Amino acid sequence: MSLRRTISFSLGALLSLVCLPIGSAALGQTSTHTAAVKDRVLWSQHFTGKAGTRIDTKNWEYETGGGGWGNGEREYYTNLSNNISMDGAGKLVITTRQLSWDNPKHLKMLASCRDCVYSSARIVTRDKVGFKYGRIEARIKTPVGVGMWPAFWMLGVSRSTCNGWPSCGEIDIMETRGAEVYRSVSSLHGDGYSGGEAIVHSYFSGSTPMTDNFHVYRVDWLPNRICFYVDNELLDGCDTASSVKPYSWAFNAEFYMILNLATGGQFDGGRLDETIPKAEMKIDWIKYSTLQGKGQLIKH
Repeated sequence: MSLRRTISFSLGALLSLVCLPIGSAALGQTSTHTAAVKDRVLWSQHFTGKAGTRIDTKNWEYETGGGGWGNGEREYYTNLSNNISMDGAGKLVITTRQLSWDNPKHLKMLASCRDCVYSSARIVTRDKVGFKYGRIEARIKTPVGVGMWPAFWMLGVSRSTCNGWPSCGEIDIMETRGAEVYRSVSSLHGDGYSGGEAIVHSYFSGSTPMTDNFHVYRVDWLPNRICFYVDNELLDGCDTASSVKPYSWAFNAEFYMILNLATGGQFDGGRLDETIPKAEMKIDWIKYSTLQGKGQLIKH
């Protein structure tokens, strides 16, 4: 602050004291100013276990199996520690590993999913922890490789006003295509705006590939309003209940969280470099906080 501004402020403050109505404090008058709401962390995940430590099943469950998952994906999800575990350096790592008919350990997976090329992992908080409104963010490093499809996302819990996907809603906080190393996307899906018609916001990393560094992916979620951010940069505006009309807003309800690393599938146009021996998605931390005082952690 400059000297001139300091003097000006001091004189103004002095005059305001001189002009204060006599006895106002004694009469117990209260300020009409409302203090800003102080937000707080409701839930977080830090992956500080030893190398090979498995996920906390109080918060997460594994979804396993193959079969494309409705997207033509070509991975078999497992609960094996070599597909998902902590690395001993503070990260949770989801690893795709190339499958081979020559490996006896892979035969069961390949027999039930002949199109599968990789094993990988997918974990969800469904029926364990739910979220409604607030700020949700994670620091993640995405993998290199054409056809690699990492995602940090959420699905709406089934309820009386909807019936599964897409009417119960989907919030994609982060997805990247292995063939587009300078871009990530954040999307909303609901009735009338799902799949290829989803509401999509893109982030471009400039001259440095997304895969070179960790990035913080975030959603700010309030009643009738959702905004996406990457590294604190707002992605081309917010979505609201009004902006999706004439379709319905699917996001004023409980959602659960999902982390996974898919391979192949429609999102990347069916492309997949099958020569990649393995690829890794690394999660440093996840944090859920209230936003403007709103946010509900739902424990099941």
